[in-house]
Amino acid sequence: MPLFNPTGIPAGDVTASNGNLIIGTAGKGLQVKEGTNAKMGTAVLNGITEVTVATTGVTATSRVFLSVETPGGTVGGLAYVSSRIAGTSFGVKSLTIGDTSTIAWLIVDPA
Repeated sequence: MPLFNPTGIPAGDVTASNGNLIIGTAGKGLQVKEGTNAKMGTAVLNGITEVTVATTGVTATSRVFLSVETPGGTVGGLAYVSSRIAGTSFGVKSLTIGDTSTIAWLIVDPA
């Protein structure tokens, strides 16, 4: 059983080593804090020019998931991770010149 701090948030890591993490109530879900050096956030594309997302949360083996939140400019078919510096940042580009869409990103690390 995890230890709780006064705010009711578990202190430290929670491990489900013999099973799955199950959110068993409709309307409840996973919440990830955004901000400096986070594992989730947003960025604005600059077409085919790389946009750097600064976060110490990215590793050499991280999976970075991207989705368009707000289309902008000449919307492209796909944004992709174009570079990565573990512990520092990752880069994102669109395949389309003029794409200024706001994208959301989420970093998940393999166990």
